[in-house]
Amino acid sequence: MRSVKTSYARSLIEASLDPLVTISADGKIMDVNSATEKVTGVPRQQLIGSDFSNYFTDPQKARDGYRLAFSQGKVTDYPLAICHVSGQITEVMYNASVYRDEEGDVAGIFAAARDVTALKKAQNELEAAILHMQLIREMTDLLQSCQKMDEAYPIIKAALVRLFAGSVGGLYMLDAAGNSLVLVDAWGSGESELETVFTPDECWGMRRGCIHIARVGQSINPVCSHVKPGASPYLCIPLLAHSRALGLIYIECRFTSENPEDIQRELSIAEAAADSARLALANLTLREELHELSIRDPLTGLFNRRFLEEVLDRELLRMSRSGKMLAVAMIDIDFFKTFNDNYGHDAGDEVLKKTAQLMNGFREGSDMVCRFGGEEFVVVTTEIQPDKILRRLEALRSAIETLSLKFGSHQLPQVTVSIGVAIYPVHGRNRLDLLNRADQALYVAKEAGRNRLIVADDGADVG
Repeated sequence: MRSVKTSYARSLIEASLDPLVTISADGKIMDVNSATEKVTGVPRQQLIGSDFSNYFTDPQKARDGYRLAFSQGKVTDYPLAICHVSGQITEVMYNASVYRDEEGDVAGIFAAARDVTALKKAQNELEAAILHMQLIREMTDLLQSCQKMDEAYPIIKAALVRLFAGSVGGLYMLDAAGNSLVLVDAWGSGESELETVFTPDECWGMRRGCIHIARVGQSINPVCSHVKPGASPYLCIPLLAHSRALGLIYIECRFTSENPEDIQRELSIAEAAADSARLALANLTLREELHELSIRDPLTGLFNRRFLEEVLDRELLRMSRSGKMLAVAMIDIDFFKTFNDNYGHDAGDEVLKKTAQLMNGFREGSDMVCRFGGEEFVVVTTEIQPDKILRRLEALRSAIETLSLKFGSHQLPQVTVSIGVAIYPVHGRNRLDLLNRADQALYVAKEAGRNRLIVADDGADVG
């Protein structure tokens, strides 16, 4: 009968998929099942009689565990890591309790281990995913507070550096013409190897309008033309908003695993970060375009009166702090109404555009050219020497006088301008005073016969 019971108990032990082991009071293994042999890679005969703590990554912790079971009578969910002879680690939770002999004395410990490797991995992945989403949410909040594109680039870079530790990458934005992707920020040890400019057609991600991954596992995806030979596995993530291309995120990174599920998880992180970035960049782009429309004259492309008033106040404050001079020149096209009456408004618009182009080419440094209204323009030059700016303005007047203008097949008559100039702080210390004095000087120039330059309160004709 005892033999039957022993056989039955042995069958129960062997039937368990969990590693089971009995341990003596001195920590020696007394018996094991086949699952224990499998998880350690050590045969049963070698395991029996050996020290239980020898098969764990932390022997002292294993020793403390069975001693605790002896002192308390049992332990529950005691975490350990079994080390296979091959080096493979299996995370387990041990449940152990003492067992007694027929006289009621403690004979040893019966311990069962539950493999929690998959559970631990899932927990770690969940914790990592939570951290990633918190980081992406933090990036999103910061991007929503940006007022200019230049403020967004370093925020996106900082987030991607943390999301893809050890990676090399770059943020590219499409230029105004839509012909080139230009590197605006980069990171990683190999950032100097990145292409600084390339066309959208050179990138498979931009062509396809979706994430392109290459040089990973058995992928047949072709390598983009903008990627250097020998580069690591990489992602090209196009930034698209409302079917409009904004730019590209390029990331070279060594994936922690070639398991398709692990790769897909990292792709999802990249896509979530890119989604946040593209929405923020799209909003900033729209905001900048609307702002540009609000400060630009649609016909000439020059800044408008609203922008002039805003910036001139700021420049005057700067000149006041630095103790430097500033000039405001009011420029008016002579006899423009007659020109419009004789040749039509379309021809008049052509004169305004050509004159504006010439004035825009006159700019140096922080000079500002604005269309003040109708046929009037204002040029603001900062940190000037009066003699130099007057010579430049006189050269501008002469250049306009020699401007050859055509409208359709018709040669238009010569165009001239009158210019009135006021200088800070000589002729005024605020915007209104300077504009009024420049306008008064312009009136004097017109009364004196037009096609000339007059400085406020200075009747000298330098035209």
